Order: sequence, then C-alpha cells, then structure tokens
Amino acid sequence: DLGEDIYEGLHSVVLDNSILIDSYPQCRPIKYYKRFRGLNAFLFHTCDETYEGGYEVYENFRGVFRIHGSKLFFNPRRVYTFPRGCIAEFQPSESYPDASSRPYLWSFLGGATKCTRPEMARAMSRVTPNYYLNTDLPNSVRLNAREYEATLRDSVFSPSPMGNVNIECHRTYEALESGAIPILERRLTIDCYKDTLGPHPMPTFTSWKKAADFVLKIAKDKVGLNSLQSECMSWWREHKQLVHKQVGEFLSTPHTAADGPYISGWYRIPGAHVGELLRHHSMPAFARRVQLQF
Repeated sequence: DLGEDIYEGLHSVVLDNSILIDSYPQCRPIKYYKRFRGLNAFLFHTCDETYEGGYEVYENFRGVFRIHGSKLFFNPRRVYTFPRGCIAEFQPSESYPDASSRPYLWSFLGGATKCTRPEMARAMSRVTPNYYLNTDLPNSVRLNAREYEATLRDSVFSPSPMGNVNIECHRTYEALESGAIPILERRLTIDCYKDTLGPHPMPTFTSWKKAADFVLKIAKDKVGLNSLQSECMSWWREHKQLVHKQVGEFLSTPHTAADGPYISGWYRIPGAHVGELLRHHSMPAFARRVQLQF
C-alpha cells in the first residue's frame, strides 16, 4: 500500500507519516514547514539545481530527499541525494544490442552551444562514425522522443557534457537505460558522479580530448567494448537496487540530533552557492556563462 497522493498548491496540508514534495521552499512562509516538526514526515526538495537555498526548512523534517547534492553543503545522514535519472517521457529499453554491433561510435542530440558542449563537439568530431545533431543551429530538425531513444540504442558511447549549471544531467541515465556507455566529465575540484553514485565504471575525463583519445583506442577492441558495456550496465542494474534499499533504510532509521545538522556552515558563507556552481564549470563554460548573463 503506497498510501494516498494529495495535490495542492496552497501549502495548507500537514500530515503525519508523509513525504512532502516541494520545489521552492525558499519562496514560502517558513511557518508552514514548522507544522511538520515532530511528525514522521520527510521532505523531497526538487528543482534545486542552482542551490537557491531555503534549507532552513529542512530541520522541521525527519529527513530530506533531494536531487543535486553537494558534499560541501548537505549532511548525508540527514539528506539523501537521488541520481537525477531520465526525463519522464523516456522509455527504457528492456533489451539492447552489444556495443560492438552498433552503427555509431557515439551520438549527441541536443543544444551544443552552451557550457562545455562546444569542446565536446570539436574533440569528438574526429571519432567516426557518429550521429551528431546540434539543435541550436537554425532550421535544425529535432527528433521526437522515440527517435532519440532509437539513436541511443544505435550508439556505443553517449558523451554527457554538463547540464545547464550542474555536471550531472539526464543524458547520462538515458544512455544507461539504452545500453550506451556514458562518457562523463569531472573537474579538478569535483567528481560529481562519484559523489552522487559512489564508485562506478563509466569512463570519466577532465577534458574532451582525452575522452576522444580513449574512444579511438578502445573502438579497435570489440571484446573490450562489449566488456565495458556489460560492466556499466551490470553496475547500473545493481545500483538501482541499492538506491531502493537505501531509501527504505533512510525512511526507517530514526534520525536524531546526534546525526548533526542538515546543512554545513559552508552554505552560510555569502556567495557559497555561486562558488559551488563554479566548481562544476570549466573555464570555457564559465566564460559562456558570463556572456549569457551580461
């Protein structure tokens, strides 16, 4: 029994044994959240990719779930960070072809003029055959959801450059659900996917040139391609089961003051959230961000 779903936008309902799903607690009166104090209630804080705050409401709940964590800000004993996952419309594949039998060594479909995507496109262009569609170009033809899914199933690798402001993006998980091997980014000061998922087998690089060199080398080894694909897909299946177990344990474990505060003192430093977001950016991505803002 999963209980009852209640949809309301007035911030008036307060229930024991509940999970409150809320997007912008920083925009609401804190007195509403204080009514959950002492109840067996959890908060699921969504839509906080830019670390906009409102975290003072966390202390009114037994625990908090969220997407987009930060090792600097959030106490994992109090705040559980989910992987971002696929977009709602995405349909995972129940079966998929071996990596060595796929027609494209890599594919990318989407806007490619922001963040680190131009560097990805330039570096990966020497890896062929590929399927590259930059939807930022004038008169570009967008694929529908089913065509996008089919392209991923035809691709050995799926480069996953950072999202809008955060390294973690939907593209990574859509690749995993299609049997494509994600290629991930990390920075010198942050390994976003390792922080969220723990140790994983997905190829991760500090530059897209290194990523392209890796693909060119392993492309000659069909056994190696299939082995890496199998390792990534097996890990992902096991990790989803692990998340299910961890969520159950998080919900059933009593959380006390001994677990410490929900957020660290780092967040209270003026401009801390900007500093955290900058850690996700490379220098070219930062320059494009400045250009976009001004």
